[in-house]
Amino acid sequence: MKPTNRRVAATTEDDRPSTSRDPDGLLAPPSRASTALGLVRAALGAALVLGLSTTVAWAARKHILASPRFAVGTITVTGAHHRSAEELEREAGIAKGMNVFSLDLGRARAKLLADPWIETAGLTTHLPGTVLLEVKEREAVAVVTFPEAYLASRDGRVFKKVEVGDPIDLPVVTGLSSQTLFDDREGTARTIVRALDLASEYEHGPLAARAPLEEIHVGNGGELTLVIGKDGVSVALGRAPFRRKLEETVRVFAELDKRGAHASLVMLDDEARPERVVVRTR
Repeated sequence: MKPTNRRVAATTEDDRPSTSRDPDGLLAPPSRASTALGLVRAALGAALVLGLSTTVAWAARKHILASPRFAVGTITVTGAHHRSAEELEREAGIAKGMNVFSLDLGRARAKLLADPWIETAGLTTHLPGTVLLEVKEREAVAVVTFPEAYLASRDGRVFKKVEVGDPIDLPVVTGLSSQTLFDDREGTARTIVRALDLASEYEHGPLAARAPLEEIHVGNGGELTLVIGKDGVSVALGRAPFRRKLEETVRVFAELDKRGAHASLVMLDDEARPERVVVRTR
């Protein structure tokens, strides 16, 4: 048997696989095991970073909430007239020494708005330890009886029962019922506004100095009657417009003065015959 000639090609350095050169992009992809290991390492790294971040954030929060640097040292209150600054601070639940970051400003504002005198309220903080508390109070312009006495604002809104210390030297609106207020709050507000408009018109007229306005009475149909002077003379005006009727009232009282008579009732509320005036004397 003839010997078989085997030709073994010499392997050179250039023929060996290279991990640093792959000009044709033919390297085999990494194994699944190495890929999974890389993912696990990345996940562990991310978890470690997250854990450290959470720990740092918790420690920072704990330090801020405990630091005396951020204790409330100044509370500035503006817009208060019927309520003192101390009362508003108590109502809001804010006091000096509290941590400024622990304050729930939304809850504090809601507490202030529960006060019937407070129309709007705003709270802001200025670091390190200042709280600004700004309110707008309602203005009482009339006392409305239902028959219990309540305060009303210029827009006709009844906002609180009259209490000791509340202003009462105001025009008084009578004749309304609590049931009317309950059934039609908007309509009641409009009626009160009409009464206040009439009161303002009267008080700017010539009779006001002689016979101050004591009361505006609202009839069942919304008709308005003024009660004026210390003798309580009733002037029934009916429905608006009132200017001509008020001018006629001035002429009626001038004529009564000439006669030395005193009226108990003046009626200018005949809508069918607006020129008709009825006067009852004492």
